[in-house]
Amino acid sequence: MTALAPGVQFLLLVFEVALVLGISPLLVGIMRRVKARSQRRLGPPLLQPYRDLRKLFRKDRIYAESASTLTPYAPWISFVALVSAVPFLPWFFVPAPLGFAGDLIVVVGLLALSRFMTALAALDAGSTFGGMGSTRDMWIGALAEPTFLLVIFAWGAPSGSTQASVIVEHGLSLGLAHLSPALLLASTAFGVLLLAETGRLPVDNPATHLELTMVHEAMVLEYTGQDLAVIEWGKGIKFVLLAGLLTAVLLPWGIATALGAGALALGVGLLLVKLSSTAWLVGHLETRVAKWRLFRVADLSTLAVALALGSIALTYLVGVGS
Repeated sequence: MTALAPGVQFLLLVFEVALVLGISPLLVGIMRRVKARSQRRLGPPLLQPYRDLRKLFRKDRIYAESASTLTPYAPWISFVALVSAVPFLPWFFVPAPLGFAGDLIVVVGLLALSRFMTALAALDAGSTFGGMGSTRDMWIGALAEPTFLLVIFAWGAPSGSTQASVIVEHGLSLGLAHLSPALLLASTAFGVLLLAETGRLPVDNPATHLELTMVHEAMVLEYTGQDLAVIEWGKGIKFVLLAGLLTAVLLPWGIATALGAGALALGVGLLLVKLSSTAWLVGHLETRVAKWRLFRVADLSTLAVALALGSIALTYLVGVGS
């Protein structure tokens, strides 16, 4: 693994964080646009999420009388937890800036912290909808996080590491042989996990305001202004994190392994293509499936667990994917 000077690592870290922060609203806009066009509607402009964030940041924050001092800080803690996961992933260059400091299990912990703070704030407001949404979200998280860990072990088994940079470099060294049945099974399981973690159909409907089906929307009903902007921005960042991890492991080609203007530019360009394509696919998928009943989400999680276990079995018992 290439050793980088501290100054270079810092510059890569800053650029990657800025890139993720900047592109996350655009991916949300792509998904909304694709869904609208698939339903033969004009839909909002691609840049509408940026305008929404700007409008919300200009508004004041209002809190319920029953809310404690936790409520103003929870959205920001959740946001920082998500942003803190960015340097642990290889976006367009390996090794990741902070890959040496933690592996994908740390990323799982940061995502869990973000979910916990959002759910805790929803309960803190004392509203019925907040309690309902936080209960549902934590239940979905209890199903998704073990699946996430299984997928990490399935991805890391061939390289013998759970660090994202090591997994990606191992995939690059294998060439097309990297696309083994074990990898495809684990990546399919992660695709199911992505839908559950980001609140997309069929697990949750991000566009709904129906009381009986709300999950994420029920948790943020008490927030306005800057706090709501941070929450919505964080939701987009979470999608970028999971989509970026999936594309980096499944399709690592194009990620630079040595410093150079051409290699880095190619890596950034292909990263934008991969993330945009993932958003496009998710948007199309959401027009093809309906919202599942809440208790059927467990069936979806069971499918993901079965796929991840099948990937691990192929790796260790059959020897495929190593």
